[in-house]
Amino acid sequence: MDPLNSRPDRSDPIWTAANGFVVRDTEGALKLINGGQEIMRVKVTGSQTDGRLSLMEGRIAPGFGNLPHAHGAEDEAFYVVSGEFRFINGDRTFTAGPGDFVYIPRGTRHGFRNLGTEEAKLLVFYTPAGAEEFFLQHGEDPDPSGKLPPVWTAEKFAALGESLDAHHMILLSDGDDWA
Repeated sequence: MDPLNSRPDRSDPIWTAANGFVVRDTEGALKLINGGQEIMRVKVTGSQTDGRLSLMEGRIAPGFGNLPHAHGAEDEAFYVVSGEFRFINGDRTFTAGPGDFVYIPRGTRHGFRNLGTEEAKLLVFYTPAGAEEFFLQHGEDPDPSGKLPPVWTAEKFAALGESLDAHHMILLSDGDDWA
């Protein structure tokens, strides 16, 4: 097959349909998670990609680590923009820094922690999309005064149980995850 001669005519929608989109730097819903220790900007949702992909930009407080968990419906990937993170991958851990990409397939226990003394940034991808809806539903909107919401307690996590189930997420912390 000759790829130059088998191209569709320039009137074909493959040439003319502008189906892509751009999301600008400050666009996307900003949500505070767990007392603002994770600040997530939901950049791309499943409704924008026919459920294929979602993307969040996370700013993570120094020393903060989310609870290890697993997704039953989505693969998750991370691109470290700044800072240094410790990742849990099953029963192993490793460190990742700027420019590193981490892929975690669905059904795998994982988590991350900012190892630095300053806020660190990462991009979080889900495929297919869906898990971003948890952040949109349960993240808190920033307070215009800058006051942070309370840190999530065991009671808060217990209250999230049905939503975690609906999003096919299971918390898998043993209380000594980051030792």
